[in-house]
Amino acid sequence: MENNSNNCPPPYQDSVFSPGPSGKSRGVAALLAIFLGTLGIQYFYVGKNTAGIITLIVSLCTCGIPSILWLIQGILMFTMSQQDFERKYVYSTSTFPLF
Repeated sequence: MENNSNNCPPPYQDSVFSPGPSGKSRGVAALLAIFLGTLGIQYFYVGKNTAGIITLIVSLCTCGIPSILWLIQGILMFTMSQQDFERKYVYSTSTFPLF
């Protein structure tokens, strides 16, 4: 039997924690959203500083009541592909990308 390993492309691995072309990992962003979402850390991680500040102010004014939104956002980040994550959160022109 002949070894065809030289003719096959390497398998594509879309690991949750591997960084994409932007250098941002959706797994890290998702964990930040789940555990520190009320502080807006996930937005600071992807470079959306205005959204991070808005999140921090909203959390302080409401005593963290909308933290369920950032929990859901973290779960959604885990389930989307790296390309969708970068399109929606990293390269988006939106100031406050929530869902």
